[in-house]
This record gives sequence, C-alpha cells and structure tokens, in this order.
Amino acid sequence: MGCKRIGRNVAEKERASGWWIFWLIVSIGVLPMVVAWYLVSHPGLMGKPGNHGALIDPPRQVDYDLLQPVSELLSPPLKEIRGRWVIVHFLPKDCTRVCQETFANTYKLHLLLNKDIPRVRRLAVWSNAAPLEAETLRFVSQDKGLYFAKVPPSFLEGLGREIAKVPLQGDQVMLMDPLGNLIMWYDSKFNPYGLYHDLRRLLRASRIG
Repeated sequence: MGCKRIGRNVAEKERASGWWIFWLIVSIGVLPMVVAWYLVSHPGLMGKPGNHGALIDPPRQVDYDLLQPVSELLSPPLKEIRGRWVIVHFLPKDCTRVCQETFANTYKLHLLLNKDIPRVRRLAVWSNAAPLEAETLRFVSQDKGLYFAKVPPSFLEGLGREIAKVPLQGDQVMLMDPLGNLIMWYDSKFNPYGLYHDLRRLLRASRIG
C-alpha cells in the first residue's frame, strides 16, 4: 500500500510539473504579443522621456483603399505595406533639397535596422489632384524600395489640419503601425536618428509587423 501511495504521489507531481511547463511555454509565446497589442492600442504609454516623435492621440486609422497605385513609377505592390511598420512621406509637387534630404535620411536609417529591415516599409504619398513635376518624379524613381501612392487631397488636408496643425510639407513624416494607424508624427527638421531610436524601441516591444 505504501509503495502504491508513493507511486501515486510521484505521478501527481509529474503531472503537475508537466502542466506548469506547458503554461510557462504558452506564456512565453503569448505574453510579448499581448504587450505589443497593448502598446499599439495605448500609444500614450510611450509618452516618456526619450520619445522623439510627437504622439498622435488618438491614433489616426488609415483606409488602405485610399492609397492608389502610381502608374508613372515602377514600385513594389502596395499590398506589401499591410501588416508592416511604415514611414510615410508626404511628397510635394516640387521636392526641394530639404525634401530630398529627408528621403535620403529615412533610406539610411532603414538600412541601419539590419535584421528588422523586412518589418519596415517607406511610403511616399501625394495628392492625386496635383501631378508631380518631372524632376521630382525622376528623384523618387531612383529611390529603390520606396513605395508610392496617390491619395485624395482631402486626406492630406485632414492630416495637416488635425495632426500637424499646418499644411503638410516634404520634410515631415509620420509613422504608421502594422494595424494601419498613424501613431507618431515628425515635424520639419526632425532628427532622423530620433526616428530610428523610436522605431527600434517599437520593434523590440512588438512582434507584430
């Protein structure tokens, strides 16, 4: 009887230990996803010292259907930006030197992301009511890996009015999360390394995208 009782106790301990290991494995896999979703849903939690961009609160949801392909330029299909972190450029009709430097800076910081490069895309949008000048088209066509989209002028006007508080310019960018929310805004003359550090922190905290 004593041996049976001991054997039963050992079996129960092994079963309890197995369940404990099972739930530990589940929590390791699920917890980072829960944290990532919570950060995306509550961007205000990121508003701590060291945050370089201006938080967009509440986040501005982007309707992907508003993004229209650009026939004048060869670019990867727009569907590839879905579910990714996206650096959004606002391309003016005439992309001046400051505008061009902004594109060059985001290109360089994208390369600095190393293994996280596939998680981030760069997108240039402009009004479908204002054709780009030939020189601007030539410039952006040389930026390999850049995605292009035309949008209604009302979309850009709304972003300028509600978020930037000024008409959007070529040296401003916004950061869009993998759920299609604009969550951070970087004003003219922003520090590209500030954007880089914000992105790195988001990528570390999130497994989505």
